[in-house]
Amino acid sequence: MKKVETHKGKRWNVAVTQEAIETKLTSGLSVHPIVSHLLANRGITTVEAGQTFLYSTMDDLLDPFTLKGMREAVEEIERVLASNGSIVIYGDYDVDGITATSLMYRFFSRLGANVSYYIPERQSEGYGLNLEALEYLIQEKTDLIISVDCGISSYDIVEAVRDRVSMIITDHHTAPPQVPRATAVVNHKQPDCPYEDKNLSGVGVAFKVCQALWKRRTGEEYGDDLDIVALGTVADVVPLVGENRIIVREGLRKMTESPNLGIQALIEVAGLTGKAISAGHIGFTLAPRLNAAGRVTHATRAVELLITDSSQEAMEIAEELQETNAERQQIERAIFEEAYQAVLAQGTLAEQCIVVAGEGWHPGVIGIVASRLVEAFYKPTMVISIHDGIGKGSCRSIDNCNIYDVLCSAKDVLIQFGGHSQAAGFSVKADQIDALRDLASAYCREHLVDTDYIPIVDIDGIVSSEDISIDLIDQIATLEPYGMGNSTPVFAIPEIAVQNLYPMGFQKNHCKIVLQGQQGPVDAVAWQGEHYMQEIFADDPVKVAFTLQKNEWQGTVRPQLIVQDMSPLEEQREQLTVEGLRKMYVLVKNVFRSPTAPKYIVEREALEGKPREMTPREVMLSLEVFKELGILQEEVIEDGRHVYRWMQVKQKLELHTSLTFMNYSQEGS
Repeated sequence: MKKVETHKGKRWNVAVTQEAIETKLTSGLSVHPIVSHLLANRGITTVEAGQTFLYSTMDDLLDPFTLKGMREAVEEIERVLASNGSIVIYGDYDVDGITATSLMYRFFSRLGANVSYYIPERQSEGYGLNLEALEYLIQEKTDLIISVDCGISSYDIVEAVRDRVSMIITDHHTAPPQVPRATAVVNHKQPDCPYEDKNLSGVGVAFKVCQALWKRRTGEEYGDDLDIVALGTVADVVPLVGENRIIVREGLRKMTESPNLGIQALIEVAGLTGKAISAGHIGFTLAPRLNAAGRVTHATRAVELLITDSSQEAMEIAEELQETNAERQQIERAIFEEAYQAVLAQGTLAEQCIVVAGEGWHPGVIGIVASRLVEAFYKPTMVISIHDGIGKGSCRSIDNCNIYDVLCSAKDVLIQFGGHSQAAGFSVKADQIDALRDLASAYCREHLVDTDYIPIVDIDGIVSSEDISIDLIDQIATLEPYGMGNSTPVFAIPEIAVQNLYPMGFQKNHCKIVLQGQQGPVDAVAWQGEHYMQEIFADDPVKVAFTLQKNEWQGTVRPQLIVQDMSPLEEQREQLTVEGLRKMYVLVKNVFRSPTAPKYIVEREALEGKPREMTPREVMLSLEVFKELGILQEEVIEDGRHVYRWMQVKQKLELHTSLTFMNYSQEGS
């Protein structure tokens, strides 16, 4: 249960304390009260459920044979193995598909099977099964095709070849009412599947097939390659609860202690050697490098990395993927800027949702661009790459908007589509993109309300600065691994004063903040937080939402806040008077008249109390007013400094946005 608080463009959903439940969990699980509170926030309300969440092991995984279609799949695989028939693993080019393909290939290789794999090329073949590829595999005398992470929406394609080749579909995407009539279909989301856990990734479903076949053959549980399974599970952003939590926790342990050769090489080139690998490392560092292969070149290179038995080859491929990822980042930045400007140009057309398209945009990065546009505008977003009159689109969504349902509402103008509630893909004729925008906007207009377009920050609990400690960080670490469905705990301090702010990073786009804690300074970092330098000043009381981490520096370990949201308290937002504006106008005018104006730069601390009776906040607000009136014109130069041009005298006054301001103590000021 949560209460909603509107907060300067963002909503804070603050979890309500469930005292009776939390007391019961603290006693029954022998855990810290904060852990009980966090468990209750995640819907864990009984001691039994808490024990399962905190202490479950591989022995607690569900029986793979309870998956609908599993027995038929195992029997068909056994038949083909017995005749030494050829098996092709048909995968997908994202990390989930790459890891699922690698897992299956390694598994069947262990069994001595005649196995190979096929992954479509993103640009020319697109997502999922395609008829031309299947026809090729049939011509190559393939006996069994096993799809991984795709195929559930390919009824017509499977129907075209089902009489000429045996096919097993393994997938985890939302199943349509009519699933393909393959030899077997294994998907926990297909109709009437009794499997209890509905959150498996594509590689998770592939792992269950390996489990089932291994158990049938040996009577033992299969637990190899869990680092590969964990890699794909985290990368696919499925909920890290239930079986996913068990698999990822065990896979991360293996990834840290004795990883797959390819993963080890990837860890080395990414600069993570010697670190305990976390789900965050996978999501933000390892997975993007694997993904780069499918986005820019071909995903088979990433599969080769994960299946090789040569350390030298693994390192060569890992270094190649490192370079490919850098190329991907450059392409992504260029397309994002073009797409961003297109959204601005659309104006009211982009009020309900964003639909942008570009001729020749690289289809391998449009999903990332869509995610960045959601961060920038917080609206359901579709980014479309047009080639030869056909648009291939990638979608990302916001809370309370199921993007798959949006696509369903526009199915009459789409060639094909598929995906999840928060991410999906589709293809559309270029001349139907405007119609798609209209239909998607109509759906959002009907199903969303104004507050759905306000970003949400989920707050697990309110704390004070004296609660923040290394011990607290260690206590909440028992909830790891974090991910969708079990997000990193977010706390909030409702009022604390700022001691100082500093810029961080090469481009000065991050912000280091020192807060005035009750027991001394508290360090905080706001990634992409350069805007705080314009909004918050020393001694301002603020409210701040944050996650916690350890900051290790020169042998010292201290708590560090990672800011999720921060703003001045309501009473601090406006402190501007007519007299204050007059004082600032006289001061700025005098400064610009001085022949030494560019030298009027001092560290920000010297600004406090100058000019007399004006606070730093009043100074910044005054400058903003002057900009609106056209008295000053603001520019940003290459080193990140803001330059204010006095429009009447055409001189420049340099004001460093983070550390430096005008020297109000100069004689005559």
